[in-house]
Amino acid sequence: MNVKLETIKPDNNFKRKILYIVILVICLIAIFLAAYIQVFENKELTENPSNPTENVEISEEQYLELEEEFESIFTNQVNNLLGQDILITNKINKEDDIIAVSYETEVKVAAKYNLKVKIPYININTATVKKYNTQIEQIFKQKALDIVSDANSQDIVYTVDYVCYINKNNVLSIAIRSILKEGANAQRTIIQTYNYDFMNNKEVTLGSILEKQGLKEKEVETKVKNKIRQEQAKVEELKKLGYNIFERNPESNMYKVENTTEFFTGQDGFLYLIYAYGNDNYTSELDVVIF
Repeated sequence: MNVKLETIKPDNNFKRKILYIVILVICLIAIFLAAYIQVFENKELTENPSNPTENVEISEEQYLELEEEFESIFTNQVNNLLGQDILITNKINKEDDIIAVSYETEVKVAAKYNLKVKIPYININTATVKKYNTQIEQIFKQKALDIVSDANSQDIVYTVDYVCYINKNNVLSIAIRSILKEGANAQRTIIQTYNYDFMNNKEVTLGSILEKQGLKEKEVETKVKNKIRQEQAKVEELKKLGYNIFERNPESNMYKVENTTEFFTGQDGFLYLIYAYGNDNYTSELDVVIF
């Protein structure tokens, strides 16, 4: 027996409905993906604000946290933020890393001195870095040698430590800190910083960092002066209680960008301007302004 199957013609309205549903689903997926990408990119920029061409926004809470943690960042470590190994072809010593220790001692002689010193050097063979390394030795190493060699050294405590950041814009920022207490003299804190573009072998200026981060010089100076005014107000209150605290002059030219010599770019691309008054005076007072 022959069975003849009839061809069922599809309903055109039904086909249109299916087509509309498919188009609608595709549109919804496209909208969802676009929204997801936008959110993801914004999150990435927030979590990784070290893009050197953009100003890094900082909240008041984050600012206070960074300011509070400043004293604890000197861990004698190199923080490589590049996420990859660094190839330096013009090293001074091929066996050492880009930052190595040139002098280290930890010695205590009762009633004479107590030293804990770790002094770094930048392992790049250029004239600019040679100048840096010479200055580091003259300021930090020579003091340690003088203390040990001086027969009259008495009740001296001297420490040197450092921190280094290698940023995503190929800038090496290193800050070195010494704390010195000599007998009855007031304790003194010295901080020196060095910023170097190791890909282009050149010194990095504060002006160039401000430009890359989209910071205006006047805005920076205004924020610095406001910070110094706040600190001086605290000094005035402490003076009323009989304390002798190092005084600031917010109108001093030392707070101008062109005269700010100690600065570095740290974790997450934040810029630190450092005013270490112990560089020129017997005091441990310092101000840090973060951008």
